[in-house]
Parts: sequence; structure tokens; C-alpha cells
Amino acid sequence: MNSYPLPRWATSFALPLLNLLSALLVAALVIFLLGEQPWQSMVILVKAAFLNAEGLGYTLFYASTFIFTGLAVAIALHAGLFNIGGEGQMYMGGLGLSLVALSFDATWSRGR
Repeated sequence: MNSYPLPRWATSFALPLLNLLSALLVAALVIFLLGEQPWQSMVILVKAAFLNAEGLGYTLFYASTFIFTGLAVAIALHAGLFNIGGEGQMYMGGLGLSLVALSFDATWSRGR
């Protein structure tokens, strides 16, 4: 099997754009099958997630853990390793951070 590398413009621009468009198309199809207006639902989604200050904060808050998990997998992949446990590592890191924060709860000042 011969594999030819794709041009850089295809891997950095065209494929992510096609992935985004296909995800939006599937979401629009599901919304249509539920009996709602797909375009109106997408406008509400964008307004609530990006154009509202509180919504943007929540979007960045929830997306940051997935961004860092993806970066961890990408760094391992560039090093020649295959990291299949990114999601579990994210959960264990969150659990570890929570345990550290709870262990210091009695010694940290409460801002008084």
C-alpha cells in the first residue's frame, strides 16, 4: 500500500474545515429530525457560546482541559510514542489536584 503525504495546506486547513462542516451537518440533521430549525439552533449555539461574556468564559473553562489533553497526546505522538490514556490521565490529574487542594484546606488562609 502506497501512502502519499498530503500537502501542508490540506492537513492544516482543508481537513479541519471538512471535519467541522461534517460535524455541523450531522448536528443540523439531528436537530431537523427532532423537529426544530437547524439554522436558528446554530445561531443560538454560537451566540451563547462565543458572543456572551459568561458563555465565552464557560466555553474556555470546559475546552481548556480537552485542549491540554490533546496537547499531551500530540507531544507523545511527536516523540514517537502512542499515548492512548489521555482521558484517564486527565481524570487522574483532576483527582490528584482535588486531593492536594483538600489536603491544604486547613492551612491556607481564607483571604481575611
